[in-house]
Amino acid sequence: MKINYDLKFQEELQKIKGTRPTLLLHVCCGPCSGNVIKEIADIFDITIYYSNSNIYPNDEYQRRYQELLTFIDQFNLDFNHHIKVIEDPYLPKEYLEKIAIYKDEPEGGKRCYLCYQERMSRAFDYASKNKFEYWSTVLSVSPHKNSQWINEIGASFDQEKTKFLFSDFKKNNGYLKSVRFADKYHLYRQSYCGCIYSYQDMLKRST
Repeated sequence: MKINYDLKFQEELQKIKGTRPTLLLHVCCGPCSGNVIKEIADIFDITIYYSNSNIYPNDEYQRRYQELLTFIDQFNLDFNHHIKVIEDPYLPKEYLEKIAIYKDEPEGGKRCYLCYQERMSRAFDYASKNKFEYWSTVLSVSPHKNSQWINEIGASFDQEKTKFLFSDFKKNNGYLKSVRFADKYHLYRQSYCGCIYSYQDMLKRST
Protein backbone atom coordinates (compact mmCIF):
# COMPACT_ATOMS: atom_id res chain seq x y z
CA MET A 1 0.00 0.00 0.00
CA LYS A 2 1.43 3.35 -1.08
CA ILE A 3 1.94 6.04 1.55
CA ASN A 4 0.83 9.61 0.85
CA TYR A 5 4.14 11.35 1.45
CA ASP A 6 2.79 14.72 0.41
CA LEU A 7 0.30 14.46 3.27
CA LYS A 8 3.12 13.56 5.69
CA PHE A 9 5.02 16.59 4.40
CA GLN A 10 2.09 18.93 5.02
CA GLU A 11 1.54 17.49 8.50
CA GLU A 12 5.21 18.03 9.38
CA LEU A 13 5.05 21.64 8.21
CA GLN A 14 2.15 22.24 10.56
CA LYS A 15 4.14 20.83 13.49
CA ILE A 16 7.12 23.12 12.93
CA LYS A 17 5.21 26.23 11.88
CA GLY A 18 7.06 29.34 13.01
CA THR A 19 10.20 27.56 14.28
CA ARG A 20 12.34 27.63 11.08
CA PRO A 21 14.55 24.58 11.77
CA THR A 22 17.75 23.84 9.85
CA LEU A 23 17.45 21.66 6.77
CA LEU A 24 20.16 20.07 4.64
CA LEU A 25 18.60 19.71 1.20
CA HIS A 26 20.23 17.36 -1.29
CA VAL A 27 19.78 18.66 -4.84
CA CYS A 28 20.62 17.15 -8.19
CA CYS A 29 20.43 20.33 -10.29
CA GLY A 30 19.03 23.85 -10.44
CA PRO A 31 15.84 23.08 -12.41
CA CYS A 32 14.70 20.36 -9.99
CA SER A 33 15.50 22.39 -6.90
CA GLY A 34 14.27 25.87 -7.85
CA ASN A 35 10.57 25.76 -7.03
CA VAL A 36 11.09 23.42 -4.07
CA ILE A 37 13.49 25.92 -2.50
CA LYS A 38 11.11 28.79 -3.21
CA GLU A 39 8.23 27.01 -1.45
CA ILE A 40 10.12 26.04 1.72
CA ALA A 41 12.78 28.76 2.12
CA ASP A 42 10.62 30.72 4.56
CA ILE A 43 9.89 27.57 6.58
CA PHE A 44 13.40 26.13 6.91
CA ASP A 45 16.91 27.51 7.25
CA ILE A 46 18.20 25.74 4.14
CA THR A 47 21.68 24.60 3.21
CA ILE A 48 22.05 22.99 -0.22
CA TYR A 49 24.04 19.77 -0.51
CA TYR A 50 25.28 18.99 -4.01
CA SER A 51 26.22 15.31 -3.88
CA ASN A 52 26.07 13.88 -7.38
CA SER A 53 28.99 11.63 -8.28
CA ASN A 54 26.56 9.85 -10.60
CA ILE A 55 26.72 12.63 -13.19
CA TYR A 56 28.65 11.78 -16.36
CA PRO A 57 30.79 13.19 -17.88
CA ASN A 58 32.79 15.68 -15.80
CA ASP A 59 31.85 18.59 -18.08
CA GLU A 60 28.18 17.87 -17.47
CA TYR A 61 28.75 17.66 -13.72
CA GLN A 62 30.49 21.04 -13.71
CA ARG A 63 27.85 22.64 -15.90
CA ARG A 64 25.02 21.55 -13.58
CA TYR A 65 26.96 22.64 -10.50
CA GLN A 66 27.84 26.07 -11.86
CA GLU A 67 24.25 26.55 -13.01
CA LEU A 68 23.09 25.77 -9.49
CA LEU A 69 25.54 28.25 -7.93
CA THR A 70 24.44 31.00 -10.32
CA PHE A 71 20.80 30.29 -9.60
CA ILE A 72 21.22 30.28 -5.80
CA ASP A 73 23.11 33.58 -5.91
CA GLN A 74 20.27 35.16 -7.89
CA PHE A 75 17.61 33.52 -5.72
CA ASN A 76 19.23 34.91 -2.58
CA LEU A 77 19.16 38.39 -4.09
CA ASP A 78 15.58 38.12 -5.33
CA PHE A 79 14.11 36.67 -2.12
CA ASN A 80 16.50 38.08 0.50
CA HIS A 81 17.81 34.71 1.66
CA HIS A 82 21.30 33.50 2.57
CA ILE A 83 21.23 29.93 1.31
CA LYS A 84 24.66 28.30 1.08
CA VAL A 85 25.76 25.49 -1.23
CA ILE A 86 28.00 22.66 -0.01
CA GLU A 87 29.67 20.51 -2.67
CA ASP A 88 30.34 16.89 -1.81
CA PRO A 89 33.54 15.52 -3.42
CA TYR A 90 32.98 14.34 -6.98
CA LEU A 91 33.95 10.64 -7.04
CA PRO A 92 32.60 9.19 -10.29
CA LYS A 93 34.88 6.12 -10.39
CA GLU A 94 33.89 5.02 -6.90
CA TYR A 95 30.23 5.65 -7.69
CA LEU A 96 30.38 3.63 -10.91
CA GLU A 97 31.97 0.68 -9.12
CA LYS A 98 28.99 0.54 -6.78
CA ILE A 99 26.26 0.59 -9.42
CA ALA A 100 27.95 -1.33 -12.26
CA ILE A 101 26.39 -4.58 -11.04
CA TYR A 102 23.06 -3.22 -12.32
CA LYS A 103 24.37 -1.71 -15.55
CA ASP A 104 21.90 -3.72 -17.65
CA GLU A 105 18.88 -2.69 -15.58
CA PRO A 106 16.37 -0.40 -17.33
CA GLU A 107 15.97 3.19 -16.22
CA GLY A 108 13.90 3.24 -13.05
CA GLY A 109 15.07 -0.18 -11.87
CA LYS A 110 17.50 -1.45 -9.21
CA ARG A 111 20.33 0.72 -10.49
CA CYS A 112 18.28 3.86 -9.82
CA TYR A 113 17.34 2.64 -6.34
CA LEU A 114 21.03 2.15 -5.53
CA CYS A 115 21.80 5.59 -6.95
CA TYR A 116 19.19 7.25 -4.71
CA GLN A 117 20.52 5.30 -1.75
CA GLU A 118 24.15 6.23 -2.37
CA ARG A 119 23.56 9.97 -2.68
CA MET A 120 21.04 10.11 0.15
CA SER A 121 23.40 8.20 2.41
CA ARG A 122 26.06 10.85 1.91
CA ALA A 123 23.53 13.59 2.59
CA PHE A 124 22.42 11.88 5.80
CA ASP A 125 26.04 11.51 6.94
CA TYR A 126 26.72 15.19 6.39
CA ALA A 127 23.47 16.28 8.03
CA SER A 128 24.00 14.11 11.11
CA LYS A 129 27.66 15.09 11.57
CA ASN A 130 26.79 18.77 11.26
CA LYS A 131 23.72 18.54 13.49
CA PHE A 132 21.05 19.60 11.04
CA GLU A 133 17.58 19.20 12.48
CA TYR A 134 16.18 17.93 9.16
CA TRP A 135 17.46 16.64 5.86
CA SER A 136 15.78 15.75 2.59
CA THR A 137 16.20 15.60 -1.20
CA VAL A 138 14.50 17.21 -4.18
CA LEU A 139 14.65 13.98 -6.21
CA SER A 140 10.92 13.31 -5.79
CA VAL A 141 10.03 16.38 -7.88
CA SER A 142 10.72 14.42 -11.06
CA PRO A 143 7.91 12.27 -12.51
CA HIS A 144 10.65 9.82 -13.51
CA LYS A 145 11.76 9.23 -9.91
CA ASN A 146 10.11 6.72 -7.57
CA SER A 147 9.01 8.78 -4.58
CA GLN A 148 8.02 5.68 -2.59
CA TRP A 149 11.59 4.39 -2.84
CA ILE A 150 13.07 7.80 -2.03
CA ASN A 151 11.02 8.15 1.14
CA GLU A 152 11.58 4.55 2.20
CA ILE A 153 15.32 5.15 1.91
CA GLY A 154 14.99 8.33 3.95
CA ALA A 155 13.08 6.46 6.64
CA SER A 156 15.82 3.81 6.87
CA PHE A 157 18.30 6.23 8.47
CA ASP A 158 18.49 7.07 12.16
CA GLN A 159 15.78 9.66 12.77
CA GLU A 160 17.26 10.52 16.17
CA LYS A 161 20.42 11.90 14.58
CA THR A 162 18.64 14.04 12.00
CA LYS A 163 15.02 13.84 10.90
CA PHE A 164 14.16 13.02 7.31
CA LEU A 165 11.60 15.39 5.81
CA PHE A 166 9.18 13.11 3.96
CA SER A 167 7.85 14.63 0.76
CA ASP A 168 6.64 14.07 -2.76
CA PHE A 169 7.53 17.34 -4.43
CA LYS A 170 5.93 16.41 -7.75
CA LYS A 171 2.49 16.62 -6.14
CA ASN A 172 0.29 19.74 -6.47
CA ASN A 173 1.76 20.39 -9.93
CA GLY A 174 5.21 20.50 -8.38
CA TYR A 175 6.97 19.31 -11.52
CA LEU A 176 5.15 21.81 -13.75
CA LYS A 177 5.97 24.60 -11.31
CA SER A 178 9.63 23.56 -11.33
CA VAL A 179 9.70 23.70 -15.14
CA ARG A 180 8.15 27.17 -15.17
CA PHE A 181 10.50 28.36 -12.45
CA ALA A 182 13.50 27.05 -14.38
CA ASP A 183 12.28 28.86 -17.49
CA LYS A 184 11.90 32.09 -15.53
CA TYR A 185 15.56 31.87 -14.46
CA HIS A 186 16.71 30.59 -17.86
CA LEU A 187 18.22 27.49 -16.29
CA TYR A 188 19.89 24.81 -18.36
CA ARG A 189 17.65 21.74 -18.40
CA GLN A 190 19.53 18.53 -19.14
CA SER A 191 18.20 15.86 -21.49
CA TYR A 192 19.15 12.84 -19.35
CA CYS A 193 19.17 11.99 -15.65
CA GLY A 194 22.90 11.87 -15.04
CA CYS A 195 24.76 8.55 -14.99
CA ILE A 196 26.71 7.08 -17.90
CA TYR A 197 23.94 4.57 -18.54
CA SER A 198 21.24 7.22 -18.81
CA TYR A 199 23.64 9.20 -21.00
CA GLN A 200 24.02 6.22 -23.33
CA ASP A 201 20.25 5.75 -23.43
CA MET A 202 19.86 9.42 -24.37
CA LEU A 203 22.31 8.98 -27.25
CA LYS A 204 20.33 5.96 -28.52
CA ARG A 205 17.08 7.93 -28.42
CA SER A 206 18.64 10.77 -30.43
CA THR A 207 19.86 8.56 -33.28
